[in-house]
Amino acid sequence: MAASLKPPMGERAGRAAGLLGAGLLAFTLALGAGYVAAWGIAPTLHSRELPWVTARALGIAGYLSLTALVVVGIWMRHPWRSTGGWLHAETRLRAHAALAVATIALVAGHVASIVADRYAGVGWLGAIVPGLSHYRALAVGLGVVAFQLMLLTAATAGFAGRRGTRHWLGAHRLALFSFAATCAHGALAGTDTSALRLMYVSSGLLVAFLALTRSLGARAGRPGIVEVSR
Repeated sequence: MAASLKPPMGERAGRAAGLLGAGLLAFTLALGAGYVAAWGIAPTLHSRELPWVTARALGIAGYLSLTALVVVGIWMRHPWRSTGGWLHAETRLRAHAALAVATIALVAGHVASIVADRYAGVGWLGAIVPGLSHYRALAVGLGVVAFQLMLLTAATAGFAGRRGTRHWLGAHRLALFSFAATCAHGALAGTDTSALRLMYVSSGLLVAFLALTRSLGARAGRPGIVEVSR
């Protein structure tokens, strides 16, 4: 009798999705409120470096979020994903979507903060058009390209599984180029690169390893797939 009162699986999944959405909303509101509060007290503190520090903090957070986003995205189609039962497919998909939203929000905050810094030498044009930044034009330009690729990759996600859009995955793989450009941007533009060298190297090697093993695994599995289709 007690078992019959248990909510169905679909209802429980809906509740879990609702909790996740509420968590993301709370995170976004907290992030926005924190940024507004920090920006509001800046004139009182007379700290000209506050926008730069805020931008750098949001940039590092965005980079870590992007790393997790790319890792989960690669793992969703990795030939090893079925070993060990690491995360259910639906859980991976939801985590991937949540990380995408968080990454774009953090990077957007990073861009807004660096543009608001009058002493950074980036400006709105430098944040939109590669090469127009007065501060380390190449490094900032890589970041601009990375963010544009990130937005383009996010846009292709809406075509997943639809008819006539079987090539969406090719465009979605621009995420790897976005990650590489972001890594180079952070290492070349940051003033604290020496302290973060381990983060850049370890994250880059992890993404490269997963991407390489996925590619090799997919190639090795193609003959078997052709054999079955016959």
